[in-house]
Amino acid sequence: MARKRRGFAALAFLFTLALVAASCGDSKESGDGGDGDGGGGDVTTTTAARSDACRMLEYDDNAPDGGEFVDYAQLASGGDNTSFDPQAVQTLDESQITTALWDGLTEFDFSDTCNPVLKPQVAEKWEANDDATEFTFTIRDDQEFSNGEPIKPSNFKIAWERGGSAELASAYSYLMAYVKDGDKLLDGSMTTLDSIVADDDAMTLTVTLASPNADFPAIASFPLFYPISTADYDKIGNTTGWGAKGISIGNGPYKLEAADAPDSGEVVLVRNEKWKGGLDGMKRPHLDKITFKITADVESAYQAFESGEGDDGPIPSGQFQPAMSNPDYKNTVASATLGAYFFDFGFNDPVVGGEKNVKLRQAISMAIDREEINQKVYEGTRTTATGIAPPGIPGFKADLCKYCKTDATAAKKAYDEWVADGGKLSSPIKLSFNAGGSHQTVVETMQANLKDVLGIDAELNPIEESYFKVIAEEGACQICRSGWYADYPTYGNFMVDLFGAVSIGGNNLGRYDDPTFEKLIADAQKEVDDTKRGELYQQAEEQLLNESVSAIPLNWYTGDQVYRTNVVNYDQPPLGTIRWEKVAKTS
Repeated sequence: MARKRRGFAALAFLFTLALVAASCGDSKESGDGGDGDGGGGDVTTTTAARSDACRMLEYDDNAPDGGEFVDYAQLASGGDNTSFDPQAVQTLDESQITTALWDGLTEFDFSDTCNPVLKPQVAEKWEANDDATEFTFTIRDDQEFSNGEPIKPSNFKIAWERGGSAELASAYSYLMAYVKDGDKLLDGSMTTLDSIVADDDAMTLTVTLASPNADFPAIASFPLFYPISTADYDKIGNTTGWGAKGISIGNGPYKLEAADAPDSGEVVLVRNEKWKGGLDGMKRPHLDKITFKITADVESAYQAFESGEGDDGPIPSGQFQPAMSNPDYKNTVASATLGAYFFDFGFNDPVVGGEKNVKLRQAISMAIDREEINQKVYEGTRTTATGIAPPGIPGFKADLCKYCKTDATAAKKAYDEWVADGGKLSSPIKLSFNAGGSHQTVVETMQANLKDVLGIDAELNPIEESYFKVIAEEGACQICRSGWYADYPTYGNFMVDLFGAVSIGGNNLGRYDDPTFEKLIADAQKEVDDTKRGELYQQAEEQLLNESVSAIPLNWYTGDQVYRTNVVNYDQPPLGTIRWEKVAKTS
């Protein structure tokens, strides 16, 4: 379908139509679980979604102003912190700071969670050519950074080139491959791009893409594409780190006052008086100050909250029911989010990878009791996954995965066939995960399932620090824990960012590199028809899960935080990042 040249309103309308079609059907997703005995039984059950997947986010705009909010929920795993610099940020925890400090060209309005609308933010509007290979963003002329520096199109151009630079080596730098010659940024053969034209006089930013990509305005909402101030760039350049070692001068509702060491201490934000307002016309954040407390793990953070410290906290494994039933707390558990919890197989691992071990991977996936994990770890609060991309993503297909069902009989059959074909394990399979939180209980359950159903020994490999960097290295992942909150609500954000060859060394932890999958996602990115694009991504996911069997989906995320009853406007929207400008406290 040829696309006419259009501004933001028409594109927002198309996004809305796609999301409505994908999200607002039956909210019950079927998933087969075992009988809770460690995976040894053949009983299967159907699990209904446990969250209000479609809801309205309602905010009280007359909430009181002033005061400090002390957060224990977001930075409750200090060892995973690396940087909240928008061109380097990698975790949802740190993104809470990033999105409070910066605004991007575009942003999604999730007032209706099953009908999100893409809107301009720092951009006033955008236009696309007929085949979605060129986009022109017009920048608002009243925007400025918290230091008073005006925001120009060149602030975006410099930031994008920094984000894709070989020197910065961002985990998300592969997103710049969407831009023409962006691959040359990645390999270091170019440092600036003629395909990004910043006209500071006309206040326009024109971007030529490497190939058609109708999702680009949505992708441009991601932090990698946030602007950088001249003051920050002159100081930091193409380097990064924690706090002021990365860029820290933003244009969002808050500004940075202090940031202690990434593994302990706190991050302090104060109101940015130069902020020009949000999507709904709000001009000033309610709170004077937000202090993010850094703790070693979610258990420590929750204990601090329970003892009366702070205004919110994370809910650790085993504490969901007490937290949900406490009359002094509110919680976000019923809030569906666009997130998936899964494990990757090492694509080239000699033990579990390759075509010769497909039956082994099928057996392992079917031996894992997803419902036991959901009950034991999350007390039944999550939705058992039947694929990677969750409900609410345009193009979502229920029950897509053949091997995501707990089926001991089928698992044993696949394993026996693998053995009959010459398969043999000479040592325990390694289950890698980031230490802390509930991951230990998850992998212990998986370990027991594999032993009970298949007789396979599994070795647990907890990684204490910088897990996502360590496990992304070549040969590091045999079976490794992964998880993903959508950066923006597109199917490609789950397929390309997690399993595309372009993201090997970054978010593609298993280093998946399948030529059939690569062709399907390339075709999907070029497709300007929303329905056809969704169908192509479905085929790609089926290739990933049913043909090459390279991931083990376990569950789809729901909210997991508690907060005090005097906190107003606190919610976890589908992307997981709190709208901090809305949050307030009563006396």
